[in-house]
Amino acid sequence: MKKKLTILLLFCTLIFSGCSKGDGENNNFTVSGGVDQSQEENRVLTLSMRVPETLNPLRNKEETVDTILKLIYQPLIAFDEAGKPCPSIAESWSFSKDGRTFSIQLRSDITWQNGSHLTADDVAFSIETIRGAEEDTVYKKVLNYVSGYSKTGQYSLDIHFSASFSKNLGALNFPVISASYYQGQTDPKSGVNMSPMGSGPYSMQSYSMASEMKLKANPSYVGGEPKIETISVRTTGGAETDVYAFAQGMTDIIVTDAIETGRYTDEGVSGVHQFPSNQYDFIGFNFHDPLFQDKSMRQAIAYALPKKAICDNVYLQYAQTTSTPVSPSSWLYEENVAPFDYDTDMAATLLKNIGWVDNNGDGRLEKNGEDGLEQLHVRILANQENGARKQVATKLRDELTLLGFDVSLDLLPFEQYQEKFTTGDFDLVVGGWQMSPVTDLYSFFGSSGSLNYIGYQDEQMDALLLAANQAIGDGETLLAYSSLQKRIAEELPYISIVYRNEAMFTSNRVGGIVVPTEENIFYTINQWTFGSKKE
Repeated sequence: MKKKLTILLLFCTLIFSGCSKGDGENNNFTVSGGVDQSQEENRVLTLSMRVPETLNPLRNKEETVDTILKLIYQPLIAFDEAGKPCPSIAESWSFSKDGRTFSIQLRSDITWQNGSHLTADDVAFSIETIRGAEEDTVYKKVLNYVSGYSKTGQYSLDIHFSASFSKNLGALNFPVISASYYQGQTDPKSGVNMSPMGSGPYSMQSYSMASEMKLKANPSYVGGEPKIETISVRTTGGAETDVYAFAQGMTDIIVTDAIETGRYTDEGVSGVHQFPSNQYDFIGFNFHDPLFQDKSMRQAIAYALPKKAICDNVYLQYAQTTSTPVSPSSWLYEENVAPFDYDTDMAATLLKNIGWVDNNGDGRLEKNGEDGLEQLHVRILANQENGARKQVATKLRDELTLLGFDVSLDLLPFEQYQEKFTTGDFDLVVGGWQMSPVTDLYSFFGSSGSLNYIGYQDEQMDALLLAANQAIGDGETLLAYSSLQKRIAEELPYISIVYRNEAMFTSNRVGGIVVPTEENIFYTINQWTFGSKKE
């Protein structure tokens, strides 16, 4: 057992220290659950976070602190397992005809942990707090969407948006804080801002600076009182410390990239709870090159990519293959699109149909051009630090070479990779985006999109992107996203590969209904159970 834990420790340490955030493989935060040694603390779940500068969720800048504060505060709007906005503090809503005003009805039975009722004044105050917070706080981007509000009743208000956008509702996934408790508390480190008071499943019992925070179950939580009575949150210096604690059996929970740790799971020590991440991996074409403006060429390359084998062997099945840039786990995903399953015969036929054949028997494809025979040469760009991208690029090279392409790999350090990608210095690029519930696909595929580094332009795509962004209500949004994804799959500006999974590893002390999500790993915390340590 010690040998397996040592391997896990070493491997996880390499994960957390070996990839920069910029390369698309996030150094995901870790939340750990503790095994206390004393009999008195034997049933205390211990979590970890970095040393907080504040415990006010709307003034906080640190992701692990935000994760823990989700135990204390509720969001105005939550997300379900499919990433669809669902009721939380807001129990219902309706839209204006132009989609720029949402009329929100709040639950009237939610109380703060001091016994007072949560009202529309608290929601309005929360928006004002975000407005006054520093630019790098976790929820500051809410103001990219929300322009104002107007109270319409004690438990109702209208929220106004700067533009009509089908995903505006997702921007309301911010924690609501008490107006009366936090009024005038502008210093993030004030006593009040270091003493959180919310309406969530847990309340703070005590906090020792840079040491430990103790939480107790909130019996008045509207979602049901949690089964785990006490949580201890200890501050740690970094992810490596969390990994060490888990590997030594001192903690119960760790969250990380599933493809890096799945092979080391030992069911006798830990369970693993996979959940879809927002990490989307793809292959992009450079549309500034006339070669890739030919859809048949793009389709041939798509048929040459063995996505299922890549999912199995590169991502170790800890991912979901996808045919569009929308996650297969999303409520917006359209399944009925052209899949371009691995088919080298179809790829060869498409290439032949557009004039690429082996004219001289050297195993390489050529085409008659103005200057004689042209060889089919492509460069594949990937960053060398990212193991999955590197393997995908290598596999694609091998498959294209078998078809008769002359292929070169540009495996570069991330900064050089990023420069080449953003300036269009590539033929094919293996890349990834960290998506979100409010991601605007126009950025990637719109003719003037800010992240359209591939140079793709299509008037019909622009119209579909605009329609998807301006859709109002679930039905209209589903239809718009269906049409958009069918066009993306047909046009192939990207070859969509996978959405990666993350995994939450737990010791055999943690039980109950454990359903982590990308937006909240404690999505079902009130249904978790916690038992005695099993040797």
